[in-house]
Amino acid sequence: MAVAAFGLPALAATAAPLSYQVGQRIVADSLDRTQPNGWGAAQVGGSYSLSSSKSFSADGKTGVMALPRPGSSLTAALPAVSANDVTASTTIDVPRIPTSGNGVYAGLQLRLAAGSYYQANVRVGAGGNLTLTIVRVNGSTANQTTVAPEVRVATGLKPGASVQLEFQATGTNPVALSARAWQNGAAKPNWQATASDSSTQRIQRAGSLAAWSYLSGSTAAQNVAFDNLSASTLVPVTTTTPAPAPTKPPTTTPAPAPTTPAPAPTTPAKPVPPTTPTQPTQPTQPAPSADPSIDTTGMRVAAGAAAIGSTSYAVPANAVVVSPSGSDSAAGTVAAPFRTVQRALDVAPSGATIVLRGGTYHESVNVPSGKAITVQSYPKEAAWFDGSSVVGGWAKSGTTWVASGWNHVFDASPTYDRGASDGTAAGWQWLNPAYPMAAHPDQLFVGGVAQTQVSSRAAVKPGTFFYDTGAKALVMGSDPTGKEVRASDLQKAISVGSTGFTLKGVGVRRYAPSVPDMGTVTDYKGGATFENVSFLDNATTGVSVGGSGNTFRQVTAARNGLLGIHANNSDNLKLTGVLAANDNSEHFNTSPVSGGVKITRSRGVDVRSSAFLNNASHGLWFDESVYGMAVAGNDSLNNVGNGIVIEISATANLVDNVVSGNQKSGIKLNDVSNAQVWNNTISNNVRNLDITQDSRRGANASDAGHDQRQAFPDPTMTWITGPISISNNVISGGSGNCLLCVEDYSHQFSAAQMKITADHNLYRRPSANAPSWAVIWSRGAGDPAIYPTFSAFTAATGQDAHSVLQEGAASAAPTQLTGIAAALSSVPTGIPAALASLAGKPAGSVHLGAW
Repeated sequence: MAVAAFGLPALAATAAPLSYQVGQRIVADSLDRTQPNGWGAAQVGGSYSLSSSKSFSADGKTGVMALPRPGSSLTAALPAVSANDVTASTTIDVPRIPTSGNGVYAGLQLRLAAGSYYQANVRVGAGGNLTLTIVRVNGSTANQTTVAPEVRVATGLKPGASVQLEFQATGTNPVALSARAWQNGAAKPNWQATASDSSTQRIQRAGSLAAWSYLSGSTAAQNVAFDNLSASTLVPVTTTTPAPAPTKPPTTTPAPAPTTPAPAPTTPAKPVPPTTPTQPTQPTQPAPSADPSIDTTGMRVAAGAAAIGSTSYAVPANAVVVSPSGSDSAAGTVAAPFRTVQRALDVAPSGATIVLRGGTYHESVNVPSGKAITVQSYPKEAAWFDGSSVVGGWAKSGTTWVASGWNHVFDASPTYDRGASDGTAAGWQWLNPAYPMAAHPDQLFVGGVAQTQVSSRAAVKPGTFFYDTGAKALVMGSDPTGKEVRASDLQKAISVGSTGFTLKGVGVRRYAPSVPDMGTVTDYKGGATFENVSFLDNATTGVSVGGSGNTFRQVTAARNGLLGIHANNSDNLKLTGVLAANDNSEHFNTSPVSGGVKITRSRGVDVRSSAFLNNASHGLWFDESVYGMAVAGNDSLNNVGNGIVIEISATANLVDNVVSGNQKSGIKLNDVSNAQVWNNTISNNVRNLDITQDSRRGANASDAGHDQRQAFPDPTMTWITGPISISNNVISGGSGNCLLCVEDYSHQFSAAQMKITADHNLYRRPSANAPSWAVIWSRGAGDPAIYPTFSAFTAATGQDAHSVLQEGAASAAPTQLTGIAAALSSVPTGIPAALASLAGKPAGSVHLGAW
């Protein structure tokens, strides 16, 4: 029977906080709705409590505070949120620059309760000066104390300026406070205002979060707007030595501790065999991403490309050599290199290696058919395919800067069908109305920072740009003085027309492919290898592949506008050490396509030791009749969509994955037959493990998503969920309404009919009603069964008989959950041999959660 453990289990260990890492997302609000009165409810964080609802509105892009008169203030709080150690951020728009008084203030409040809080203030004063302060308020503003004095952080703000603000609070004695603010388009600075509050009036307890604004007593009434309000808990990182932390059953095994699943209601489905020799899925000391601009906080695996310019691939004696300083009439040797990659591709025989000397290759190249070519970097030299050019001649025009003579018009089709308009059916629209320019491939970078494209000259403000096609001019709102300005003028980097293409040690950045171009690099011939390649800052998709036998090894795909990596009809596909981060930077809708990696209509797919971080959609997505998935040793963290989602597909093994902090489900299995979910750590997602069935069926020809290469109906693709076995997982926290969620929206199949089985898991939640229920369990017809406790669930179904529920368990980072799980050696059962092989562990290993 499942037992409730109030508080954490006692560990025979000592632990000392070393630092903090991001834990559960508790607030996420794009504020992109339209509402004439009030702000409504955040996507994550509940409804707002407003100081004066008539002064608040949402205009479809931002949440507006209309400060009515000098000396007035407004507050929008989220009372459902409570946190002690917390980090928060927002964007603040100031439509007018004050001309009198002390100006307009705006900021964030943390640990808000009973009128007490810490507050980070930005102030925009006359002349566009921006300052930053941290204050403490005890009970009322009459008891306000400055804990970090005002510091100037920017000057010369213009009307319509956008300011980024981050604020965090940690600890109790002392309370550590840090804040920073910077104009949109500038590089993020180090912390600019810090304080260590050890006074007797310090605020030690948890509290909510609020956005706040104020007009000084001599400043005229005006609006302030907030955008992209976000907050997450911060979790102390500790050094812990559990005693013991067994890798095999102890000599005296507490009962019950079976070595095979009990009650074993079904035999686990035959796993997909591993496609590489048994080995650990990640090194003991994983290296961080080689790109310092990518936030890899919490990443466990050694994913991502080596820094461009750091690899040392051997140069064959007969290599064809290219250099930006070479000549296409030269011999193509080290002593006399070609100038362009296309020249090298044209003359190189099949099987040749083309070596790129360091520098920038501003080209769109085609690999001819019949040539299996390797393109690699020269040892220790940084070679980049770059789709942008430097833009000069900027002239100030009012509050903007203009560069004339730009004549690069790209197709802005929003779907894969060139010239077609966007979909109209709900859930099938590519464009989010809040980001109408997403499908426009134009890109502008100021000092290496991407600017946001807007639809008119009038909308231009700092951090944004407009392409006036009639005037053939680029118009931007950021001052280019002293900075390199680049704009994308090429659509594609590489189009591959032959099997066996290899790209190694090279970067591909800042190209402007349209959505129907499919990718900056496209290869549909198969047998391709991408190793230590970075696809960065491309307008839509980084790379798209098809054909059999493609391999991605230590590849980075980051900040691409729509999707990092796309694969379709790509059987025997392998992804190892891939890092997909901050993709869908243009904010396309989650469906039908966007995110870190999306794989469709492929068979025999192996994804290991990879990381999917902070994507503005799903992290890793399998869809439309993918068969035979091995998903092992991966991290999927802090994505706006689901961490890992498998949809209308079949036969999947998910083992040793850490899936945490995602704004939708952690792992979602939707219309998936034959899956095993073992030894994963799934924490602090809205829903952690979400298993669903809808009305789509593999035998229904009118339902989209069939693999046209297979006979119809395909007996391997029923699109009916189950059987699914769930064991040895740690499932913790979450802001949704269930820890284990099994639903059939077609109201046809019960969980028992779908053969969903769960046992030997650790479940944790902070209280008996957070999430609201322990389990949602489909009954087929009608509404599903709701079980508020696991004891009730076990009594009714016999499931999770050897599992443990901990209630009153504080939110914890995945690294902490590892230590907690190690103390519960009686809960897990021996992992089956095939699954153990995927995880790189001995058969029968007894372990709880991810390694």
